Amino acid sequence: MSAQLADDPILRENRRSALARRLILHGVRTRIVSRLTGLSRNRLATIRRRLMISNETRPRGPTRRALKVFLCSSKARMEGAALASLFSEFQIPFAGSAHVQPGATPVELGERLCETYEAYRACCPRSNIQLEELVALRNSLATGDTIRVGRCRSCKCLILIDRYNGSCGCSHCDA
Repeated sequence: MSAQLADDPILRENRRSALARRLILHGVRTRIVSRLTGLSRNRLATIRRRLMISNETRPRGPTRRALKVFLCSSKARMEGAALASLFSEFQIPFAGSAHVQPGATPVELGERLCETYEAYRACCPRSNIQLEELVALRNSLATGDTIRVGRCRSCKCLILIDRYNGSCGCSHCDA
């Protein structure tokens, strides 16, 4: 994006609103949408109202932890590794720092996360992984204290590895 377009407040606001709509339609909780877009809770409530999303259908409470989602089975570990490999394809930083690359904004990160999630769902439409869990996976990989990307002991395919449990088998080798 050119410097003139990036400095235009109207285009910047439109981009934030479009990202908020995208995230809300993917079922992301308000706290995460607000963090990625910088929009207030009241502004997000207005967007939800305009999208006709009822309060009963929107997700509430704490998000599921990436550990539980991606380490519950060997298939989930493989899905997590597939998502982690897409991070590099969509230029989403996660290795070494929990923060966005220098010069990148949270809006750009949010757009890339949406693109990554939509590409993954196009390839794996039966997956139960939600966009919030993708964000949690990215954050867990960025901190690197519990989850890391590694290889299966037997066939060397890419999987997520729990640093404390050490289970290193994929769904093909565990079967």
